[in-house]
Amino acid sequence: MDTNLVIYCGLTFLVLYSLAERVAPVPRTSAIDGCQLGYVYDGDTVELKCPDRTRTARLVGFDTPETKEPGCAAEKALGDKATRRLRELVNGAELSLGHEGHDKYGRELVRLSADGLDVGKTLIREGLAVAYSAGARINWCDRLAG
Repeated sequence: MDTNLVIYCGLTFLVLYSLAERVAPVPRTSAIDGCQLGYVYDGDTVELKCPDRTRTARLVGFDTPETKEPGCAAEKALGDKATRRLRELVNGAELSLGHEGHDKYGRELVRLSADGLDVGKTLIREGLAVAYSAGARINWCDRLAG
């Protein structure tokens, strides 16, 4: 068998596998073994400290305004408020992490509960987030201007 053909087939398989995981990740409902919540970057992104390495995780089920590159001052202000609230929710709480795959940036997709309550549902109920599953994100500046 031609070596170039073997290399081509192997690379094609890896590319297709990577695309499949990003388009339709295989849901995993078990907790992330050995991982602990680390730093809260913003209202929907956290650090996971795991035995093998530190990972960045995107919390699933909701979206909060951007704090790193907001589109307007109102988005930044609400994003900061959502970040503070998430930190309050997880501080001292019994946490549950459910792995749900990876996003297109390679981040872990994680469902997070604090003391048995889904943090996303709490932030949505408090007006600090919107429900989100995938696709285009809302324009927070337009939403907050209205």
